[in-house]
Amino acid sequence: MSLIEIGKKYPSSKNISGFIQLYEKYFTSLRNLKINILEIGIENGDSLRIWREFFPNANICGIDIIKKDFKIDKVDILQGDQSNHLFLKSVTDKYKNFDIIIDDGSHQSKHIITSFKFLFPFLNNNGIYVVEDLQTSYFPRYGGSRINLQKKNSSMNFIKSLTDSINYEKNNRPYFRKNNFDGLINSIYFHQNIAFIYKGESVNYFYNEDFKETFTDKVKKILSYFF
Repeated sequence: MSLIEIGKKYPSSKNISGFIQLYEKYFTSLRNLKINILEIGIENGDSLRIWREFFPNANICGIDIIKKDFKIDKVDILQGDQSNHLFLKSVTDKYKNFDIIIDDGSHQSKHIITSFKFLFPFLNNNGIYVVEDLQTSYFPRYGGSRINLQKKNSSMNFIKSLTDSINYEKNNRPYFRKNNFDGLINSIYFHQNIAFIYKGESVNYFYNEDFKETFTDKVKKILSYFF
Protein backbone atom coordinates (compact mmCIF):
# COMPACT_ATOMS: atom_id res chain seq x y z
CA MET A 1 0.00 0.00 0.00
CA SER A 2 1.12 3.54 -0.70
CA LEU A 3 1.48 6.06 2.10
CA ILE A 4 -1.65 7.81 0.86
CA GLU A 5 -3.59 4.54 1.03
CA ILE A 6 -2.28 3.81 4.52
CA GLY A 7 -3.16 7.34 5.58
CA LYS A 8 -6.81 6.79 4.65
CA LYS A 9 -7.03 4.08 7.31
CA TYR A 10 -6.30 6.55 10.10
CA PRO A 11 -8.01 9.91 10.85
CA SER A 12 -4.74 11.83 11.12
CA SER A 13 -4.80 15.60 10.56
CA LYS A 14 -2.04 14.99 7.99
CA ASN A 15 -4.75 13.78 5.60
CA ILE A 16 -6.86 16.92 5.98
CA SER A 17 -3.90 19.27 5.58
CA GLY A 18 -2.63 17.53 2.45
CA PHE A 19 0.67 16.70 4.11
CA ILE A 20 0.29 12.98 3.53
CA GLN A 21 0.68 13.48 -0.24
CA LEU A 22 3.91 15.39 0.36
CA TYR A 23 5.21 12.74 2.73
CA GLU A 24 4.52 10.16 0.00
CA LYS A 25 6.81 12.16 -2.28
CA TYR A 26 9.65 12.69 0.19
CA PHE A 27 9.58 9.46 2.20
CA THR A 28 9.01 6.68 -0.34
CA SER A 29 12.72 6.20 -1.10
CA LEU A 30 13.35 5.55 2.62
CA ARG A 31 10.50 3.11 3.09
CA ASN A 32 12.38 -0.17 3.51
CA LEU A 33 15.54 1.15 5.12
CA LYS A 34 16.60 0.63 8.73
CA ILE A 35 16.16 4.19 9.95
CA ASN A 36 15.31 6.11 13.12
CA ILE A 37 12.26 8.37 13.09
CA LEU A 38 11.31 10.99 15.69
CA GLU A 39 7.95 12.75 15.71
CA ILE A 40 7.30 15.67 18.05
CA GLY A 41 3.61 15.98 18.93
CA ILE A 42 1.55 12.83 18.42
CA GLU A 43 -2.08 13.73 19.30
CA ASN A 44 -3.98 10.42 19.37
CA GLY A 45 -1.15 8.46 17.76
CA ASP A 46 -2.61 8.09 14.26
CA SER A 47 0.46 9.49 12.51
CA LEU A 48 2.65 7.05 14.44
CA ARG A 49 0.41 4.21 13.26
CA ILE A 50 0.87 5.44 9.70
CA TRP A 51 4.67 5.54 10.06
CA ARG A 52 4.69 2.11 11.72
CA GLU A 53 2.83 0.56 8.80
CA PHE A 54 4.74 2.43 6.09
CA PHE A 55 8.26 1.97 7.52
CA PRO A 56 8.49 -1.75 8.45
CA ASN A 57 12.18 -1.64 9.42
CA ALA A 58 12.28 1.71 11.23
CA ASN A 59 12.77 2.51 14.90
CA ILE A 60 10.02 5.01 15.68
CA CYS A 61 9.81 7.36 18.65
CA GLY A 62 7.01 9.81 19.37
CA ILE A 63 7.19 12.51 22.04
CA ASP A 64 4.44 14.68 23.48
CA ILE A 65 4.16 17.06 26.41
CA ILE A 66 0.91 15.32 27.40
CA LYS A 67 1.10 11.81 28.83
CA LYS A 68 -0.64 9.31 26.55
CA ASP A 69 -2.70 6.39 27.80
CA PHE A 70 -2.33 4.29 24.64
CA LYS A 71 0.42 2.08 23.28
CA ILE A 72 1.41 1.28 19.71
CA ASP A 73 3.21 -1.93 18.90
CA LYS A 74 6.93 -1.35 18.26
CA VAL A 75 6.66 2.41 18.80
CA ASP A 76 8.37 4.22 21.67
CA ILE A 77 6.13 6.94 23.17
CA LEU A 78 7.77 9.38 25.59
CA GLN A 79 6.38 12.28 27.59
CA GLY A 80 8.36 15.50 27.61
CA ASP A 81 8.68 19.12 26.54
CA GLN A 82 10.20 19.72 23.10
CA SER A 83 11.88 22.88 24.38
CA ASN A 84 13.54 21.15 27.34
CA HIS A 85 17.18 20.36 26.54
CA LEU A 86 17.48 17.76 29.29
CA PHE A 87 14.51 15.85 27.94
CA LEU A 88 15.73 16.08 24.35
CA LYS A 89 19.15 14.88 25.50
CA SER A 90 17.54 11.80 27.05
CA VAL A 91 15.98 11.05 23.67
CA THR A 92 19.20 11.54 21.70
CA ASP A 93 21.18 9.56 24.28
CA LYS A 94 18.85 6.64 23.63
CA TYR A 95 18.64 6.82 19.81
CA LYS A 96 21.96 8.56 19.03
CA ASN A 97 20.86 9.78 15.58
CA PHE A 98 17.75 10.13 13.44
CA ASP A 99 17.04 9.97 9.73
CA ILE A 100 13.66 11.71 9.89
CA ILE A 101 12.54 14.28 12.44
CA ILE A 102 9.00 15.71 12.24
CA ASP A 103 8.00 18.70 14.34
CA ASP A 104 4.22 18.67 14.78
CA GLY A 105 4.44 19.84 18.37
CA SER A 106 3.38 23.07 20.05
CA HIS A 107 3.82 25.15 16.85
CA GLN A 108 5.22 27.93 19.03
CA SER A 109 8.01 29.63 17.11
CA LYS A 110 10.37 29.61 20.08
CA HIS A 111 9.80 25.88 20.62
CA ILE A 112 10.30 25.05 16.93
CA ILE A 113 13.58 26.96 16.88
CA THR A 114 14.80 25.49 20.17
CA SER A 115 14.05 21.93 19.05
CA PHE A 116 15.70 22.45 15.66
CA LYS A 117 18.89 23.91 17.10
CA PHE A 118 19.22 21.03 19.55
CA LEU A 119 18.15 18.13 17.32
CA PHE A 120 19.62 19.06 13.94
CA PRO A 121 23.15 17.94 14.94
CA PHE A 122 21.65 14.50 15.65
CA LEU A 123 20.11 14.23 12.17
CA ASN A 124 22.12 11.97 9.87
CA ASN A 125 23.49 13.25 6.58
CA ASN A 126 20.80 13.00 3.90
CA GLY A 127 18.25 13.03 6.72
CA ILE A 128 15.07 15.10 6.57
CA TYR A 129 13.85 17.59 9.19
CA VAL A 130 10.18 18.49 8.71
CA VAL A 131 8.32 21.39 10.32
CA GLU A 132 4.53 21.27 10.02
CA ASP A 133 1.80 23.90 10.35
CA LEU A 134 3.98 26.90 9.55
CA GLN A 135 0.85 29.04 9.15
CA THR A 136 1.13 29.53 12.92
CA SER A 137 4.24 31.61 12.21
CA TYR A 138 1.84 34.43 11.33
CA PHE A 139 -0.25 34.15 14.52
CA PRO A 140 0.73 36.51 17.38
CA ARG A 141 -0.17 33.90 20.02
CA TYR A 142 2.40 31.56 18.47
CA GLY A 143 5.16 34.16 18.37
CA GLY A 144 4.49 35.48 14.87
CA SER A 145 2.83 38.46 13.25
CA ARG A 146 0.17 38.99 10.58
CA ILE A 147 1.50 42.48 9.88
CA ASN A 148 5.29 42.23 10.14
CA LEU A 149 6.23 39.32 7.90
CA GLN A 150 9.89 39.93 8.71
CA LYS A 151 9.38 39.54 12.44
CA LYS A 152 12.55 38.29 14.03
CA ASN A 153 12.47 34.80 15.55
CA SER A 154 9.25 33.64 13.93
CA SER A 155 9.50 30.03 12.78
CA MET A 156 9.13 30.94 9.10
CA ASN A 157 11.82 33.60 9.23
CA PHE A 158 14.14 31.24 11.07
CA ILE A 159 13.76 28.63 8.32
CA LYS A 160 14.09 31.32 5.66
CA SER A 161 17.38 32.36 7.25
CA LEU A 162 18.70 28.82 6.78
CA THR A 163 18.57 29.34 3.01
CA ASP A 164 21.43 31.82 3.41
CA SER A 165 23.61 28.90 4.44
CA ILE A 166 23.05 27.42 0.99
CA ASN A 167 22.88 30.46 -1.26
CA TYR A 168 25.16 33.16 0.13
CA GLU A 169 27.21 34.80 -2.63
CA LYS A 170 30.47 32.94 -3.04
CA ASN A 171 32.81 35.72 -4.20
CA ASN A 172 32.32 38.39 -1.54
CA ARG A 173 33.37 36.21 1.35
CA PRO A 174 34.48 39.12 3.57
CA TYR A 175 30.80 39.94 4.12
CA PHE A 176 29.92 36.45 5.21
CA ARG A 177 28.88 35.82 8.83
CA LYS A 178 29.14 32.13 9.59
CA ASN A 179 26.50 30.31 11.66
CA ASN A 180 26.28 26.75 12.98
CA PHE A 181 24.26 25.42 10.04
CA ASP A 182 26.50 26.65 7.22
CA GLY A 183 27.73 23.86 5.01
CA LEU A 184 25.34 21.38 6.65
CA ILE A 185 22.09 22.03 4.78
CA ASN A 186 21.79 20.62 1.30
CA SER A 187 18.34 21.89 0.36
CA ILE A 188 15.05 23.24 1.72
CA TYR A 189 11.63 22.64 0.17
CA PHE A 190 8.68 24.85 1.12
CA HIS A 191 5.07 23.84 0.55
CA GLN A 192 1.95 25.40 1.97
CA ASN A 193 2.33 25.32 5.77
CA ILE A 194 5.21 22.81 5.78
CA ALA A 195 8.96 22.74 5.11
CA PHE A 196 11.34 19.86 4.39
CA ILE A 197 14.97 20.54 5.31
CA TYR A 198 17.60 18.12 3.97
CA LYS A 199 20.85 17.74 5.84
CA GLY A 200 24.01 17.31 3.81
CA GLU A 201 27.27 18.99 3.02
CA SER A 202 27.05 21.96 0.68
CA VAL A 203 29.89 23.46 -1.31
CA ASN A 204 32.28 25.24 1.07
CA TYR A 205 32.52 28.52 -0.76
CA PHE A 206 33.13 30.50 2.39
CA TYR A 207 35.55 28.80 4.72
CA ASN A 208 37.90 26.60 2.74
CA GLU A 209 41.51 26.48 3.84
CA ASP A 210 42.80 28.09 0.64
CA PHE A 211 41.15 31.41 1.38
CA LYS A 212 43.53 34.11 2.62
CA GLU A 213 41.91 37.17 4.16
CA THR A 214 43.62 40.43 3.18
CA PHE A 215 43.69 43.68 5.14
CA THR A 216 41.13 45.09 2.68
CA ASP A 217 38.89 42.09 3.33
CA LYS A 218 39.04 42.75 7.07
CA VAL A 219 38.07 46.40 6.58
CA LYS A 220 35.14 45.37 4.35
CA LYS A 221 34.00 42.88 6.94
CA ILE A 222 33.99 45.53 9.69
CA LEU A 223 32.08 47.96 7.48
CA SER A 224 29.55 45.27 6.55
CA TYR A 225 28.29 45.18 10.13
CA PHE A 226 27.11 48.77 9.80
CA PHE A 227 25.83 48.84 6.20
